[in-house]
Amino acid sequence: MNSIDSINGMTHTEATKLRRARVRTTVTFLQIASTRSGRALLTKETGITSPKLLHWAKRAELMKIKNLGKDYADLLEAVGVESVSDLKRRNPESLHEMMNGINKRKKIVDRMPSLKRVTRWIDDSKDIVITVSS
Repeated sequence: MNSIDSINGMTHTEATKLRRARVRTTVTFLQIASTRSGRALLTKETGITSPKLLHWAKRAELMKIKNLGKDYADLLEAVGVESVSDLKRRNPESLHEMMNGINKRKKIVDRMPSLKRVTRWIDDSKDIVITVSS
């Protein structure tokens, strides 16, 4: 179970607002922020916008995949993969190639994931029940 702070892109102030709303883990966050009504409730309690909460919910759902932490989630986002739904539709070889290209230009991660790991992420993504709705 990851702390709410493990979602990249969230400021300390935003994480504090969520903790005050009794959202301390990514599991709890996903339980609430996966639906429009849940995001509306969190927006009312925290002042954090619904689009930002949706973005973080997609991030948290991606982070359910083994060995896919916030740095790799940043790299995936840089190549257009923003959710588990996006990831499961990707070709491992072309995705890995795109990730290599963008990382050479932007230096998002220090250590590139292997093709085998990217393939595993895609395979694992197919087993995840998608709970986040737009």
